[in-house]
Amino acid sequence: MPECTDQSKKIAREAEEWAAKQKLLQLSEISLVLDTYDDIFSDFDPRTFDKRALSDDFLVEIKRATREKKSGLIEINFLIPLEKKKEETEAKIRKRLRDHFKRHYDLTKKEVDKVRGGGMLMVAVGFVLSILAAVFIYPNESNNILNNIILVLIEPAAWFTIWEGANKIFDTWKDLEPDLEFYRKMTKCEVSFTAY
Repeated sequence: MPECTDQSKKIAREAEEWAAKQKLLQLSEISLVLDTYDDIFSDFDPRTFDKRALSDDFLVEIKRATREKKSGLIEINFLIPLEKKKEETEAKIRKRLRDHFKRHYDLTKKEVDKVRGGGMLMVAVGFVLSILAAVFIYPNESNNILNNIILVLIEPAAWFTIWEGANKIFDTWKDLEPDLEFYRKMTKCEVSFTAY
């Protein structure tokens, strides 16, 4: 009979722990259960937590979770076993996450600016080619075969560079927009660790 009571107490305790974990999962925007702090980082990187590369699985999971959250502050709540919880380690991890997301935001922003800047340059070159054709070639086009050949080459080049540049300014950079938005959100996220 005492064995049955111990078993039922164990089951009741496990049920309480499970209910407490579920309650914690609902408290924050993004909750992830960790076995150890290593779950956040790459298995192949032996460096300390403040320099270590983040795990691809972790990044994929965070991207998926943040995609569902359209606005507002993102809060990441890591659930870690009580016996493995260390405040000093958590401070290093918070800093590492902030540094990672800030660095990648800056790199992605720089790439977006580069694409859009290249588009503006292309539009400017296209306008210059159009002006050259209008000022120097159209007035003399009927007199000279060379001018006609140059006009045939410059006009499509001008239109192509204008349209392709406009495409880069208004559309092509949007391929980078999801990453830019993800890293923007993550640079402002709140990171907490909760024991379970």
